[in-house]
Amino acid sequence: MATGVTFEDIRQAIEELRSEQQSQSQLEASHVGNKQNQWQKPITEYGRNDPEWQVNLLASPFVGNIEVDDSDWKESMKTVDVVMKLLLIEIKSRAVKDFRGLRIGSYVRQGSSREGLKVLKADEFDTMLEFHFDKLNIQQTHIKNMDGYHIPGHCYLEINGLDLNDPRNEYEGLHAKNVFIESAGKMYLSSKNLHTKVFQSMVDKAIENINQQIYNHDIITGQKCEFVLKNDKPIKRKMNPPSINVTIKLKRGVIYERLGSVNADKELNLDFVPAFRLPRDKTTTYEDVLLDCPIHAICKWAEENSFKALEFVDQNLIWDVKSLGYERHILDVARRDKRKLYILTALRILKTYFVKTKEIASSPPQLVAVLKSYHLKQLAFYLLNFLCHKYPHFEVDGVQRALLYFICIMRTALNEKRLPHLFFSDNSVIETMLPGYPRLPAPKLRFDLFRTVRRNDSLSQALLSLDNHLIPNLGFSTGGGSGLHDYEMARVEQEFQHTVAGNDYF
Repeated sequence: MATGVTFEDIRQAIEELRSEQQSQSQLEASHVGNKQNQWQKPITEYGRNDPEWQVNLLASPFVGNIEVDDSDWKESMKTVDVVMKLLLIEIKSRAVKDFRGLRIGSYVRQGSSREGLKVLKADEFDTMLEFHFDKLNIQQTHIKNMDGYHIPGHCYLEINGLDLNDPRNEYEGLHAKNVFIESAGKMYLSSKNLHTKVFQSMVDKAIENINQQIYNHDIITGQKCEFVLKNDKPIKRKMNPPSINVTIKLKRGVIYERLGSVNADKELNLDFVPAFRLPRDKTTTYEDVLLDCPIHAICKWAEENSFKALEFVDQNLIWDVKSLGYERHILDVARRDKRKLYILTALRILKTYFVKTKEIASSPPQLVAVLKSYHLKQLAFYLLNFLCHKYPHFEVDGVQRALLYFICIMRTALNEKRLPHLFFSDNSVIETMLPGYPRLPAPKLRFDLFRTVRRNDSLSQALLSLDNHLIPNLGFSTGGGSGLHDYEMARVEQEFQHTVAGNDYF
């Protein structure tokens, strides 16, 4: 019988981590997308820009240095990896003991720390924790609205052949937590109950045991453990649906060893979501490479006003379909192409502007209050498509011009009050970038990333903020000399406007 994390597991996790990092220090060219599962430090490329503009940008309190300190990055990355490994040992043990039939797989790293898009601080790390069930036949079922239109980006997980009245069934622990819900004569997997009653419980017990092991030992790898003070908990969990947010508090950051001269106390956030793997995509290619992309359904249920468009469904059963495999592959390939890196560096400059503006302003401009990091990343994918696939001959010789393209399509999205999720929208853009990408059955709607804010005036105010704050703060002018309206930029703006326009959204 598995017993969970011991202090020897902590030592072994540290040694295994050292070995893994040494062997993976040089990733091969083929290690992209689902073949690469390590955190990645950003690559910055500024290219050819107006020298005075670039000097002013790097000296600006709104941007300045966008880089993550190297020692901070290494320390945080290794700390998080050790905690992930210990949590995995403990969660697997809890699943065997308390929830027969549930099998815990491995982590799939995601988010800005995996995609090479981090800015300023290495303090947030995101991952999916894969799981499956023994002997259960589970299939993805598309969600339709009251008019029969398919809803993108969401699904049910339907279970076939499960008889909960059979005394021989292997799922008593899961059944007791209402993980299996019968509706309209069919059996479904409950995302909400699995998240709140199973995974949350396992994580809480895992953290309690790991904390106790830390308290019980003064030595980690031969050094005094300065994780946190004894009267505090070094690892905590808090709810942040659909994520399980694990906070790691460091006292001089020596959970596994001392690194250089890093002495500051800090907190790290490890967010992970339980993820059920759906069948792989066997048809999509990117730059003539078959992706064989894993697709996941993650625990997600409708809350408050976020999903008014899904009021007609059972809120306990909604799952999010994730396109992260495609995103990781495209971003990994971009790290080897300077033209694409100009766009990614521009994205990181905008992310830095958003972070620093919130810190500087007592009342942040509406633009940075409304738009989130994932909005900016979706805009970057559109630019990668337009400038590196559809119009590769258009001029993009540096980050200055890439930022001007960003401003153009950001303005268009705010004007139209629409931002279609590239990977869940039915348009020619996705076909240009990803031939063979699977489509929803007709009739279908498009997934609008502005759906939670488009009903009020915040997008109009954000548009004013774009002109009054972001453009001048980045050193641009809204006048004719800004470069915002040359032919190539106008063509991309027109293409994006055509892509965004329409009412076929939810």
